[in-house]
Amino acid sequence: MLKPWIAAIAGTAALSLAVAHADEVWSTDIGDVIYETDLSNGMAVLSYPTDGEVRGLAYIAGLAGEYTGRTGYDGIWMEPASEDGVCDIEIAAPETGEISNNWGRVEVIFVDPDFPGTFVAIRGDCFDEPDAMLVARPVTAIAD
Repeated sequence: MLKPWIAAIAGTAALSLAVAHADEVWSTDIGDVIYETDLSNGMAVLSYPTDGEVRGLAYIAGLAGEYTGRTGYDGIWMEPASEDGVCDIEIAAPETGEISNNWGRVEVIFVDPDFPGTFVAIRGDCFDEPDAMLVARPVTAIAD
């Protein structure tokens, strides 16, 4: 059995590690991708630059809280709704419930399984098979 003070130190260290990982930043050809947060449903939320002022969001299933042994994950990307949206069908963002017609599927495959790690994202519009590739190389972790 661990002494209470050892358990407290270990718990604090584990919490600090999780906070550092939740602020990962990757460099890509379109700009920086940022690991924003983990959702209680197991999704990690990544943001990325778009043509507008509002960043797009990718909701990656099963990535929340995973910092070692990362493999491949599926998710969706979403950008602000527009009159000339990509899809005929609107969906709601898992985090906010905001509705958008600019969305699609995304696959994220980690080349380096442990933090910090390079990944490849492949995205497609709406229900289309993902086919547009983006390589994301780690820059740093942002200190809180």
